This record gives sequence, structure tokens and C-alpha cells, in this order.
Amino acid sequence: MPKLILFDNTHNEMLNVREKEFSKFQTLLQRMDLNLKSIEGDGLEVQHIRNADLLIIGNPIDNFFSSVEVKIIIDFVRTGGSLLVLSEYGADFLQKTNLNDIVGKFGIKFEKNLIKEINGTNQSSASILHIHDFQKHELTKQLREVMIGGSCSLSLSKEARPIFHTIENSWSEIYNTSTEQWIKEEGEHRQIIAAYNEFGKGKVVALGDIDIFSADSNIGLNCLDNEKFIQNLISWLLEPVKESQVLSFVLDQLGELQHEIRETNKIINNIIETMTILEKRISYLENHTDVILQGTEDTQRNAVK
Repeated sequence: MPKLILFDNTHNEMLNVREKEFSKFQTLLQRMDLNLKSIEGDGLEVQHIRNADLLIIGNPIDNFFSSVEVKIIIDFVRTGGSLLVLSEYGADFLQKTNLNDIVGKFGIKFEKNLIKEINGTNQSSASILHIHDFQKHELTKQLREVMIGGSCSLSLSKEARPIFHTIENSWSEIYNTSTEQWIKEEGEHRQIIAAYNEFGKGKVVALGDIDIFSADSNIGLNCLDNEKFIQNLISWLLEPVKESQVLSFVLDQLGELQHEIRETNKIINNIIETMTILEKRISYLENHTDVILQGTEDTQRNAVK
């Protein structure tokens, strides 16, 4: 039975496989014998994704996920679903959305910037990035060079791992809403523009650019090894997480839970200790009220004399 891929179209996403711009991506998925469906309506609900193998969120614009929707997505991944989340330059800040509320649960954050590097042809700066340094992984097998355009960078925590790094002399620029210009940040260094994580029984991939899925001849599917990367990406996301990884995740979660319980117990013990001290002070005052009042009266009489 073909695997089911769902495209969320309930949050004004840019990526819509029914549009001509992404028709090549749709054709690629169909060649991979995958079942494609789009979620329409006013929001994401549990019944929409219950039977899905992969959920794709393709850069929402001027639209936010509710806390209920975020929880639905997190639970979907933890119980065995895979998730592909795509952003764009400026990330949540410019796109006016809250993807970081989702990917942040998996140790990934889209930064509100635009990544640039020196163009080797004319030595001018460009937002088209040439990726040719790959770590060994199923996601990057048989890749020689991938082209990415207009991407934000990613910062990682927890167990999240990078897929793509830029070259050493790349940099980030932040959009200044007052001047309506991109301002270069200090320093040049390698930037992460794609990352992955395994969470429970599911997998997550986050990418700071959506154009790689398009028909753009410079940065789209037909450029260099971009199509091969997309094939690797979809195939890896649809493979089940190894049982050993799931067990490791469960043990890590138990460890975190034990730590939280210990910290909660410390707080409770501090509260109990504080309450005990207050009770003793109140009891003391109650037992010595007559003495205190008598002393006050004597002081007042002496003052009058």
C-alpha cells in the first residue's frame, strides 16, 4: 500500500503541489509511488493526519498554528509520523507565522535572517548558496553539490543534527523594518540551513528554504543534485525509526522526567520548610501575645511619666 503524504494547506502555505511552480515535485513523489493529499479547511485536526506517514508544512504566511494544533503535530511525530517543515528567509519574523513553536519541540529554531556567501563567478555577495560539504548520512548519500537560495539559518539544541552547512565565509543579514534594508551581522562562519531529529517513533526535518522544491532552473529540483537530495529526504522520512533509537528516546524522556520530579520535590520541600518556619513564628506570637501587649503598655506608661 502506498505511503500517504499530507500537505497542510490550512495555514496559507507557499508550498502547494497543485500549483504549476511545484508540479515537478508532485511528479517526483508520484514516481516514488506515494499517495498525495492536501489538508484544506480552517485548521489542523487529529482526524486529518491520523493515517498519514508524512506531514509537510511548506512555509505558512501571515498565519499561526494554535497551541492545540502544535500539540497534535508533536503527538503525531512521537507516535510514528514524520514531519517536514519548510521556512524562508526572515523565518517567522518576516513570514508572520510561528513555525518555531513546532520545530522548537524537536531542538530546532529558524533564525530571522538571510544567509549569503561570495559568488565565485563575479565575487559579489549572493543569497544563492553552494552546498558541497556533506556529512555521511542517508540524507546526503550520492550528493556532490546542492544549490539553495534565499534561506534562513537554523540553530540546534537537544538531539537535533545538521544536514547542510554553508561555506566558511558565509554570513547572515537581518532585515531592518525601519529602513527596509538587510543589515549584515558581524562575523563570517558556517551556517546550518537544514537539520533533522528523531523524536519517539517519528522523524523531523527542517529546511530554511522552499525554492529547492520548485521548478526554478537555478535553485529548484532540476539544479545539480537537488532532486537526488529530495529523493533521499522523502525516503529517509518514510523509513521507520529503529527500535533501538525509540528505546533510547524513551530512556532519555524518563531521565528528563526524573530530573523534573527531583526539581519539583526540591521546590515542594522548600515551600514546606518555609511554611513550617512561618507556623512556628505564628505559634510563638500567639503564645506570647499577652507578654508583648503588657510590655507595650508598660512602655507607654513610662513614657507618660
